[in-house]
Amino acid sequence: KQWYQRRVRVDLEYFVSKMATMLTLSMFTSGIHTVRKIKLKGTDDVSILPFASTATSGFLWTSYGVMTKDSSMIFVNIIGCVLNCLYMFIYYWYTTDKTKVYRTLIGFVFTLLGIQLYSFCMHYQPEEAINFMGLVCVFITVAMFASPLTQLKTVIKTKSTESMSFPLAILVCLQSLMWLWYGTLRRDIYIQFPNVCGTILGLVQIGLFLFYWDQKSEKAQS
Repeated sequence: KQWYQRRVRVDLEYFVSKMATMLTLSMFTSGIHTVRKIKLKGTDDVSILPFASTATSGFLWTSYGVMTKDSSMIFVNIIGCVLNCLYMFIYYWYTTDKTKVYRTLIGFVFTLLGIQLYSFCMHYQPEEAINFMGLVCVFITVAMFASPLTQLKTVIKTKSTESMSFPLAILVCLQSLMWLWYGTLRRDIYIQFPNVCGTILGLVQIGLFLFYWDQKSEKAQS
């Protein structure tokens, strides 16, 4: 019976990890739309910071995956890091303010080097290094999830969801829910916590869409 339960758990963890990976890769490829916009209209209305922060997050989660021997975390975050570095390169190619990009990239590189050096030089026990890297990853991921909060404020103020993407809200919610489930199966609090935040954010966004969609329908009928 114990063998069967263990086998079911392993199979479930494998399934959930694949679902989470597919959803996350879909999120990463959403940057292609921004890249097309850059090629057509330039970089005036586009910031490089989302690409830089996602690449930073991907690199750090890859490091965490290596430390914890988590192949799913390594695979998906290597792809995310590479894709967003490619997006940054395209941004640099088309931007007219290359000095600003230099500063962002230098900050990106020095942040990663600083975190890695501190992790390996100041934490001699592997468990300490894992805990430190896990906390850093949680902080960065929660900060990234918090960035759309200003957008939510605008939606509530204007009572319109035109500035938000409904498919993206669904994707954020499902992706976070799958990683939360995966973290629960692995009993990994560093994977669980930021994805609780992501799931809540996704549900709030979906709720706003439904709420203001109903209001829009009522106004149209009246």
